[in-house]
Amino acid sequence: MQWVEKFHDSATTSQGRRVYWGRVATGVAKVGDAVRVFPSGQQAVVKEVLTAVRLPTSVSAGHSAGMVLDREVDLSRGDWLVSSQSSLQPSKQLDVTVAWLDDEPLVAGRVYWALHGHQWVKAKVASITDRLDIHSLESLPASDLPANAIGRVQLSFQQPLLTLPYGRSRTLGSMVLVDTASHKTSAAVMVQG
Repeated sequence: MQWVEKFHDSATTSQGRRVYWGRVATGVAKVGDAVRVFPSGQQAVVKEVLTAVRLPTSVSAGHSAGMVLDREVDLSRGDWLVSSQSSLQPSKQLDVTVAWLDDEPLVAGRVYWALHGHQWVKAKVASITDRLDIHSLESLPASDLPANAIGRVQLSFQQPLLTLPYGRSRTLGSMVLVDTASHKTSAAVMVQG
């Protein structure tokens, strides 16, 4: 969820109505969908789906939408609305492909901020599996990743994330790593299957 909008003008809308704005990551958002809030687990039903020009409709993946739910839920920036039918399972450990952008090499044990959607969470580099040789496209064993290297890494997160492999969802399957001290973007990350 990117932001929450609350109306106060009861002449225009029902009093207390909240619209939860964000981008649909996968599937289609439509009226009547049973949803749950991640990470809290609260349940609700989609009462209305709005486009940017406030026309009611259904919205497919890749497009922004505002959703009005049948009841008030505790939902804030960085939370996800997930279909109750979804088989997505949260995970605190992920195998990822990293495009390393920082001047300092990536080494196991370092902690970064991970930005996934609109959610910030601490991520620790558990291990570096291999590095891609860009000339032969072979995977080579590696203990670090120098600047501009691409490699496979295992990340451990402070709290669970809802992800899909990058090939299935660019939104749920990507994130960036940010250095906790300098706040520089250190890596682009793609979640593996």
